[in-house]
Amino acid sequence: MANIPENILLKLENINRTYAGAQPVYALKNINLTICKGEFLTIVGPSGSGKSTMMNVLGLLDAPTSGHLYYLGQETSKWNEKRKAEFRNREIGFIFQAHLLLPEFTALENVLMPSFISRKTNKEQKNRAKEILIHVGLGDKFYSKPAQLSGGQNQRVAIARSLMNNPSVIFADEPTGALDQKTSMDIYNLFRKINAEVGMTFIIVTHERDLAQKADRVIEIVDGNIVRDERHV
Repeated sequence: MANIPENILLKLENINRTYAGAQPVYALKNINLTICKGEFLTIVGPSGSGKSTMMNVLGLLDAPTSGHLYYLGQETSKWNEKRKAEFRNREIGFIFQAHLLLPEFTALENVLMPSFISRKTNKEQKNRAKEILIHVGLGDKFYSKPAQLSGGQNQRVAIARSLMNNPSVIFADEPTGALDQKTSMDIYNLFRKINAEVGMTFIIVTHERDLAQKADRVIEIVDGNIVRDERHV
């Protein structure tokens, strides 16, 4: 285990991600980055800049070609897929633009999905899922299915699902991209509320620069390189 301070959530050392082909794609180039617990940051950049690759590497959905990635002081390069999956389910929450809810399940059942995966669904977990839905403003939608909810409400269900296992970090990939301006601001304010109340780390990939600039820290990626790392606090 590396000698990394306890307040560090993520540390990247010389991370590269290359996709092989007739013409190799260098998606990330020599990335060095440290993210502390409790940070609220956004990742911005043009299409094809490497933002999504960065999120996939940080979220252990994709492995770097070279370099070292430390999570909570642990080097992840030698982890097998089972260990990565267990760590993701326990420590990482994901929110996507398309929310990826299961249409045949209710809001409550969708929120409980991480518990189903970890095989620890019980009355206590069901009560927690209800509490989270109440917290995100859906206390009257426990038994509604996605088709019965608005886009903003479905995104709130996705947020509640990401919180179910009380993860260390939430990754949000274009979470407001399909929403109108008011709903987008409501979702952003909800992220801020959760971050402030429980100190959960938020890493948000977005094209919406107005929202991005409201974060405590903005990281800009262009052609696989970090070209800006700006703190607002």
